[in-house]
Amino acid sequence: MKRLLNLALLIAFQFCYLEWPPNNAMFIFEGEIEIFSKTESWFSNFTHPIILIGFLTQMVLLLGALISNFNRKLNTLAVLLLGILVLFFFFIGIMALNYKIALSTLPYLALMLLYFIKYRKL
Repeated sequence: MKRLLNLALLIAFQFCYLEWPPNNAMFIFEGEIEIFSKTESWFSNFTHPIILIGFLTQMVLLLGALISNFNRKLNTLAVLLLGILVLFFFFIGIMALNYKIALSTLPYLALMLLYFIKYRKL
């Protein structure tokens, strides 16, 4: 069940929506494709803390989905750090009155809540 939940969290994060002026918008997975496709600035892209934390926590969630006896504390830390990032997106959506951003974060937040209810022990 935990492996399936990790995979669901990873997929839900990919569909968080971002929008910024002037007329720029994309889902997380589109941003990741853009980051990986621009090889000339590949290293500088990963020096940004939000991108680095997002990438590392996604890798931990993927490992948690693939490995059955993965470290529970590391997995919980990854869910929490990615959750903080998603909460940041949620509050930006609320403050900007952009319902698309706020609503796109709800699946991840609901799955994160389910994760912590089901696996509340660190």
